[in-house]
Amino acid sequence: MVRFLPFLISLVLSVYALFSCIQTRDEDVPYLPKLVWIVLIVFVPFVGPIVWLLMSRTEAVRRERAAVPKAKPTTRPVAPDDDPDFLATLDRYRDPRTTIKPPEPEPQDKTPEDEDPEPGKA
Repeated sequence: MVRFLPFLISLVLSVYALFSCIQTRDEDVPYLPKLVWIVLIVFVPFVGPIVWLLMSRTEAVRRERAAVPKAKPTTRPVAPDDDPDFLATLDRYRDPRTTIKPPEPEPQDKTPEDEDPEPGKA
């Protein structure tokens, strides 16, 4: 049984690599045409399938890195008092008893009937 183990490993590796190569799109096959890879996998035991698996994996990683754009580091405000989000959260912690409110504007549309001529009499 031990003497059949290298043959069995080579067969399983070749079948796996062959199916992997056949299912790969033509545009994604690395370096050589797909037909050449199939011939290498079938006729060069151990080396052909191992080279296919290594090359296809490195090509996939290379394509993945090229497809993902590098994210720019987000620019953050230098100090908390420059951050509008931080300043907006401070309003809920502000004590209304110590906050100076802006004066309310007086109504401009007063007519003589609205005014009381003698403020002391009711």
